[in-house]
Amino acid sequence: MLVQRLMVFARVYIFKVFNCFGDNLSFSVRAGGLTFQIKLVELGKLHIHEKIISELLDSMVDEIKSSGMLRHPIIADVNKLVVLDGMHRVAALKKIKCCYVPACLVNYDSPNVKVGCWYRTVEGRTSTDALLDLLRQFKVKVEKAKVTEAKRALENRKAVAAILSKKDCYTISAKASGIREAYAWVGRIEKTFANGGLIVGYETERDAEENVKSGRAIAAVMTPRATKSEVLEAALSGKVFAHKTTRHMVPMRPMGVNVPLAWLTGDISLDKANATLTEHLSKRESKRLPVGSTFEGRRYEEELLIFF
Repeated sequence: MLVQRLMVFARVYIFKVFNCFGDNLSFSVRAGGLTFQIKLVELGKLHIHEKIISELLDSMVDEIKSSGMLRHPIIADVNKLVVLDGMHRVAALKKIKCCYVPACLVNYDSPNVKVGCWYRTVEGRTSTDALLDLLRQFKVKVEKAKVTEAKRALENRKAVAAILSKKDCYTISAKASGIREAYAWVGRIEKTFANGGLIVGYETERDAEENVKSGRAIAAVMTPRATKSEVLEAALSGKVFAHKTTRHMVPMRPMGVNVPLAWLTGDISLDKANATLTEHLSKRESKRLPVGSTFEGRRYEEELLIFF
């Protein structure tokens, strides 16, 4: 066991290197053929691509104020500073009047950075037929299909969503021009199910399918995937997507950087704050968790780098 632990820590420390990017120091990690820069970024230069939900924002503000720190870095594109994950953390820090945010910067052009989606799981006491009846009030086209056919229809934008049950799968077709209108339909479906007394949750494609297969969920609403070009367009134009449109996956996700709010207020220069952050991370131990690990109640489809 001791040898295994030493091997894990050795593998982590191999990835700990210091690099100087421009005028600012950053803590760098190499994984999955990519270099990840962990550094502070000016909040005003970032672009979000999904809508901010006020209830989630208020909860995030309370959490950050209570802890006095930001625990996990956001994920952003190193070139255009588009936020890939952490929209509410960005909004919360702005509301707290901070100037900087800890970010893990990645090259969005890399094929190793992927865009997935969130399926909606449906729980409660009802049947698949009852769910389909709720949908038909919208006068959408509901057609039985194989799962592979439904996924292909979503990929080709021939369907705005699909309903997956334990026994059957149905595509849902409606008039929609582009990914925003498709998710407008997804939003209507979510609201209809929730108003019907059902519990709607968000899961990865794999987990949602497993929940339906095991019977933990009555059904899953399968959703379309946005493309990287659509994400960039949404962020840079300010015409943001609906909440939970995208799920970005990177080869490795750093967690637990625990950056104090005092470093983010702008009272010290960005250079000095980044030098402080780099020193802070270099002194801490870390470990890597494999793909599929559960951390703080959530299962991740990426390798994790946990600072402690």
